[in-house]
Amino acid sequence: MIAQQYLNKWTNLHVLVIGEAMLDCYLEGTSNRLCREAPVPIVDISSLKDVPGGAANTAANLARLGARVSFLSVIGNDEEGDRLKQTLQERGISTHNLIASTQRQTLLKQRISSDSQLLLRCDRGSIEIIDSQIENQLIENLSRLYSTCDAIVVSDYAGGILTPRIIQTIAQLQTQYPRTIVVDSKQLKNFKFINITAIKPNYQQAIQLLGISALKGKERIQQIADRGEKLLDFINTQLVAVTLDAEGAIIFERNNPPYIIPSHPMSNSQATGAGDTFVSGLTLALAAGAEGKLAASIAAATAAIVVTQPGTTTCSLSALHQSLSDNKKLVVSRDSLVTTIQEHRNWKHQIVFTNGCFDLLHLGHVTYLKQAKQLGDVLIVGVNSDESIRQLKGANRPVNCLSDRLAILSALESVDYVIPFAESTPSELIKIIRPDIYVKGGDYTPEMLPEVPLIEELGGEVKILPYVSNISTTAIVNRIYQTFVNS
Repeated sequence: MIAQQYLNKWTNLHVLVIGEAMLDCYLEGTSNRLCREAPVPIVDISSLKDVPGGAANTAANLARLGARVSFLSVIGNDEEGDRLKQTLQERGISTHNLIASTQRQTLLKQRISSDSQLLLRCDRGSIEIIDSQIENQLIENLSRLYSTCDAIVVSDYAGGILTPRIIQTIAQLQTQYPRTIVVDSKQLKNFKFINITAIKPNYQQAIQLLGISALKGKERIQQIADRGEKLLDFINTQLVAVTLDAEGAIIFERNNPPYIIPSHPMSNSQATGAGDTFVSGLTLALAAGAEGKLAASIAAATAAIVVTQPGTTTCSLSALHQSLSDNKKLVVSRDSLVTTIQEHRNWKHQIVFTNGCFDLLHLGHVTYLKQAKQLGDVLIVGVNSDESIRQLKGANRPVNCLSDRLAILSALESVDYVIPFAESTPSELIKIIRPDIYVKGGDYTPEMLPEVPLIEELGGEVKILPYVSNISTTAIVNRIYQTFVNS
């Protein structure tokens, strides 16, 4: 697919991100009683999770998509700042250019949920304009790094980082060292004098710029579509991507008709940070040379992945490859498998795993896979490579090559994912998947399966399904051979 060519091109692009770093903290628990002081629930907290938020989430998304990231921001010299730095370091992002100030509090968004239902969000942190000393440090870092980058993302949450002098410095550097530059800002009018590649306003930001009243639902599409040229001229940019939540996004380019990208609506709690992900995909695709329509489609695909996951999350390069693949059930890499499994774990899905050659798919296979799927929510099938089948079955096998076998299995309604493996056993896949249930057909016994101890060690269960008698691939191959010999 053409889009995937650009994914390969953008690996190791160097992207500079500047904007407000935030710490997103998720407190999850259960609530079975009300507080005496007021009719509000008491939440017994069972877990705490810190993730990068705001511009830090943009940096995290860019890194997860394969870019090298330089991140410029200001945090407080406080516990929340230390926690934020740790989340970035865990994601391979250097905190060398983060300025810690004793005069500021790190921006914090703390969400409290009970049984996955968001109850409350508490915000705190400094949003006043940074002082001149910090401003000078940022300008020095910006001037030092700008020419070394392939692209720049301005992630402006109106938290005091993007001062007039910082914006003026970006404009001067962009004139001197033209780069792909994408601006995501709550104050877009402040950037109208920079030679910008693309902007990403949401609906509220777009109508603010246009000075028009808000509409609801699908009426917003035509309202914005009629004013694309005004948006392009107002900010002096090559591309405008207006995100409309449930209505998708509208893309404007000069001398081209508007392009609408539909969305798959999700709850607001699952859309946290999706705009940062969209900007990351758009920036990398444009920097890799994709034309605007294609770049926006890639960006939308990245955002569509993260809205399937609760909380502030990122999109991996392997997951994006899989999403853009013609075969949506094919897991292209083990990194992608890790991401896929985590998504289903987040939704508390019961995972079933089986493996085999599946050389000539027959009634026995179809029946067995259908029964396997009925044991849980998700069925993952590990498929032996051609070479591993030759070692198991002999030089004349497989009859069907790996790509054909993967495609045929993917066509079955009962199968959710297929992934090839070349090892003699699927033990490495099992360690990644940690299936709730491991399934094999009735021609096996637990004693015959070397995987059984590993499954049990990981807390899974082994199920042997009934054998469909008188049907096997070997028997079919032999019948075909005899027919050929006797003809």
